Amino acid sequence: MGLKLWLWSILTGSRLKAMLAEGDRLLSAGRNVEALEVFREVVKNWPTRPEGYLGLSRTYQAMGLRPEAMREATIAESLEILKHNPDDGEARFELAKALYDKEMYGWAATHIDHALRIGPRKKELLLWAARIFRANRNFNKAAQVLRQALRRDPMDGDLYEQLAYCLKAAHRTGEALKAASIAKALKAVQAHPGDPNVLDQAIRQFLASGRKNMAMTLVEKAVQSNPNQAGLHRLYGELLLSERRLKDAAQALRRAVQLDPADLRAHRLLAKTYQALGDMDKAQEHLKVAQTMEKARQGGDPVATEMATIRLLLDSDRTDQAQKRCLALLKHYPNDWRSFYCQGQVHEHQEKYDKALKMYEKARQLAPKAPLPHMAVARIKSIQGDTVDAVGEARRAVSLAPRDPEIRRELARILRNHGFIDQAIEEEEIADSLEGKPS
Repeated sequence: MGLKLWLWSILTGSRLKAMLAEGDRLLSAGRNVEALEVFREVVKNWPTRPEGYLGLSRTYQAMGLRPEAMREATIAESLEILKHNPDDGEARFELAKALYDKEMYGWAATHIDHALRIGPRKKELLLWAARIFRANRNFNKAAQVLRQALRRDPMDGDLYEQLAYCLKAAHRTGEALKAASIAKALKAVQAHPGDPNVLDQAIRQFLASGRKNMAMTLVEKAVQSNPNQAGLHRLYGELLLSERRLKDAAQALRRAVQLDPADLRAHRLLAKTYQALGDMDKAQEHLKVAQTMEKARQGGDPVATEMATIRLLLDSDRTDQAQKRCLALLKHYPNDWRSFYCQGQVHEHQEKYDKALKMYEKARQLAPKAPLPHMAVARIKSIQGDTVDAVGEARRAVSLAPRDPEIRRELARILRNHGFIDQAIEEEEIADSLEGKPS
C-alpha cells in the first residue's frame, strides 16, 4: 500500500474509502490513467459495490469514452437498485448485459440466471442468457434457453443455428445435426420465399424432427404470401391430408390443379383425398389424369407430354397457357402432326371451327394413318352439319384403331348426333366390351 493510500486509510478508517478518495484525487488532478487503475482495483476487490463502477464511469467520461462511461454507470445504478430490491428483474437484466460487455462473464451469468428465475422469459432475455451462458462455456444451459426462445419464435433460422453450435459444443452430435439441418432449410426459405421446392425441403426437415405444427405454420405463411403458387397449395393440401382434414385438403389441392393443371402429384393427392371422402367418381377422374400424364412422361416423348398438358389446360379453361404451349410446339416440331392437332384443339375449344378444321386437316395430311386427326375432322364436320363427311371420317378413325374404346365412343356420339341410334348403341357396346365392362 502506498504512503498516500495508507494515509487515506488512516483518515477514513476504511481501505475501500481510501482507494475511492485516492481515485477521486487523481481524477481531479487530471491523472485519468492512474485514476482508472485505482477504480479498477476497487471493482476487482469489491465487485458488488457500486462506488468503484461510478468512479470508472466518471473517469471514462473525462477521457471522452462515452460508451464505456455509460456501461459503468448502468452497472452502478443496477447494483444500487438491487441493494434495495433484489428481485428487480429489469435491473438484473441490465446489469448482466453490462457485465457481459465488460467481459465479466461469471458475474453476468449469475445475474442473468437470477433474472430468468424471477422475471417473464421474453425472447430478448432468453437470447442474452444464451449468449452469456455460451461465453461461460455452459453450452447445455445455453441450448436450454435457446429451445425456450424457439418455442416463442419457431421459424427463426438464426436461433436454430445457435442451438446447433451449442449442442455440438456440448457433444450432443445427433441433436446438433438436426438443428443445423432445420437452420439451413429455414434460411433457404427466407432467401427464396416463393420456391415450393425449397419449402418442401424445409417441411420435410420439420416432419423428420417431429415438428408437424411448425411445418403447417411454415406452409400457411408461404401460401398467404404467395397465393398464386400452385406448388405451395399442393404442399398445404398434402399436410392437411396427413392430418385427415379432408375437406380443407380437397380445397387446397383443387386450387393447386386450378393454378397448374399439369401438376401430376396434386392430381394423385386429390384422387386420394376424394377417395377418403367417398367421392369415387372424382377420385377416378383425377387418378386417370395423373396416369395419363405419367404415361406420357415415362414414354420419353416431349410432344406426347405436351399434348397431355395442353388437353389438361383446355379442360381447365386455361386457354392462354394452352395457346403458348401450342405455339412452342409448332416452332420446335413443325413436321409433327401432333403440333397441328394441338393447335386445332385450342381453336375448337374457342369455337373457331373453321380454323380448327384447317389445323386438323393439316395433321391428317402429315399422318394419314393416325386416328385422332380423322376423328377431329369428323367432330368439326358434325358440328357444321355435314353428316356424310362426319360419319365417314369417324368410321375411318375406327378402322385405324379398332380396339380403342375412346375412338369407338367418339363414333357413337357422332352417330347419335345425326340420328343413327341403333348403330351408336352397337358402337357403345363394343367399347364396353373392349374395356371389359359387363354388358
